[in-house]
Amino acid sequence: MNHFKPNNYNSVSPYFMVEDAKRMVQLLEDIFDAKVHRKYDQPDGKIMHVEVQIDDSIIMMSDATEQYPANKYWMHVYVPDVDAIFEKALNYGCEAVDKPQNKENDPDKRGTFKDFAGNMWSVAAQC
Repeated sequence: MNHFKPNNYNSVSPYFMVEDAKRMVQLLEDIFDAKVHRKYDQPDGKIMHVEVQIDDSIIMMSDATEQYPANKYWMHVYVPDVDAIFEKALNYGCEAVDKPQNKENDPDKRGTFKDFAGNMWSVAAQC
C-alpha cells in the first residue's frame, strides 16, 4: 500500500483542461467505459476536478478557465478490440484520423481519432 497516493492509482496521470469537461467525461464513459472516481463541481456547475479511470489508468480533468486554459493531448490507449472502440468513437462524433491497421514492423494494430476538444486518441492492441 502506498501512502502517498490513492490505492490503484498510477504515479503519473494526464490532466486535461477542456471546454465542457462534463461532455468529455461522458465521451470517455461512452467510448472506453470509463468510471468516475472523485468529482468536485464549481458553484456554477462546471467541473473543478474529476478523475476518470480507463482500464488501469486515471485521467484527471477540469473545465478550462482563464487562469488554466484548455490544452490538447495525444493519448495512446491499449484496448481489447481496436476496431470496436474506433467505431464507437466515430459513432459518438469523433473524427477519424487513421483507420485501424497493422503497419510493417509494428506489433500493434492501431487507429487514431480526434475528439470534440481537439485531443487525439490512438487506440491499439498487440497482434
